[in-house]
Amino acid sequence: MNKYEKAFEHLREHASFDTVDEMIDIKELVERATPQKLLYNGEYVSFCNCPNCKKVVPIHGNYCPRCGQALDWRVEDD
Repeated sequence: MNKYEKAFEHLREHASFDTVDEMIDIKELVERATPQKLLYNGEYVSFCNCPNCKKVVPIHGNYCPRCGQALDWRVEDD
């Protein structure tokens, strides 16, 4: 659990929200800030897609330039 997820859980337990929409908005921000594994196009690591918007992302950027999703570039060895 990263620091954003911990903060969200703390808010969920201790804060009161006026609407469910506020809670959903905060959860979406937490998910967007949490690095996600890229979608690889076959063997070509330089051409990857954002796991959120599915658009091609530049190599080794920390965030998708289109939707802002945090990206995790680590490749797991099989």
